Amino acid sequence: MNKEPVSAGKERFAGSVSISLPALEVVFGSVLLAILIWYGLQARSLPKPFNATDIGAGGFPLLIAAGTLIATILMIAFGVAGLLRKSERETSQWRRPLYVFLTSVIFIAQAAWFEAMGVYLCVGIFSMAVMLAAGERRPLHVIGVPLALVVFIYVVFDTALNVVFP
Repeated sequence: MNKEPVSAGKERFAGSVSISLPALEVVFGSVLLAILIWYGLQARSLPKPFNATDIGAGGFPLLIAAGTLIATILMIAFGVAGLLRKSERETSQWRRPLYVFLTSVIFIAQAAWFEAMGVYLCVGIFSMAVMLAAGERRPLHVIGVPLALVVFIYVVFDTALNVVFP
């Protein structure tokens, strides 16, 4: 049986960025909280359903916003509790911070271009871009996974559920 030191896996890597995990939870939770409030206000302006038992166009987004809002508030609370704790704080290490930022930009670009490019083309191109940004270089995976994802979306939504995407 191998005995590992308590600090195993917590060594700093060259070129990595190490940030306090509770601080990240509070910062990103606050940003997400602001986005969720804006999202909820926008969802409230959607039309009400004609049928009282129907969830309506704005009901589902409000349901998603409420659930995410509860989880975000809990995350911020745990982050604040972690910052106030006297013990050693857990850290998050980003070994390739430029690629983490690049992947975030890719996801934002995907959301912005989703309607303009169409679902299938957008999912295919941006899933390939995310894989490349994550470090995947095997051609079969870089081409095969996005292709399989697009085919899966087509089969499930278009063929089985008869949902037509732009």
